[in-house]
Amino acid sequence: MDYQSIRHLCENRHRLNTLIETKRNRYNLLLKRSRTLKQQIQYIDEQLITNINTPPILSPSASSQQNAAEIFQETLRQQWKKKQQLLHIETTMAIHAKSIERIEVLVEETTNTLRAYKRQVVNREAIDIQLLLQLNQLEIKLLLTLESYNIDGNVSR
Repeated sequence: MDYQSIRHLCENRHRLNTLIETKRNRYNLLLKRSRTLKQQIQYIDEQLITNINTPPILSPSASSQQNAAEIFQETLRQQWKKKQQLLHIETTMAIHAKSIERIEVLVEETTNTLRAYKRQVVNREAIDIQLLLQLNQLEIKLLLTLESYNIDGNVSR
């Protein structure tokens, strides 16, 4: 293994760490949005319960009863929309969490491989062909992962 390969692995590890940080920031933003939506849903639930428990106004006017029904229906629509948004956010959060885990595994694998190589250099041992192949395969994995996240990033924007 030459200096250039080690440098590429270190650069890719740095890029993966940056990607992890970006994904964590997005995850945290989604978490905040999720909390806000949960509060809004709870408020809407309370409104619905209040509307249900409030005795109807006995009015001969059909329009006032119709207005109450329309308000109730609109509240239900709002609640449904908020719950759909929350579901979408929670799904996206799960995807980000899995992405972060996969990238962290690659970073750990790269770090361990670099440590193994450093130990060999310190002990002046010859580089094993297996380690060289492993490093090359890992570099390919890293590049493919970075490429796929760049593509995913471009699509999500």
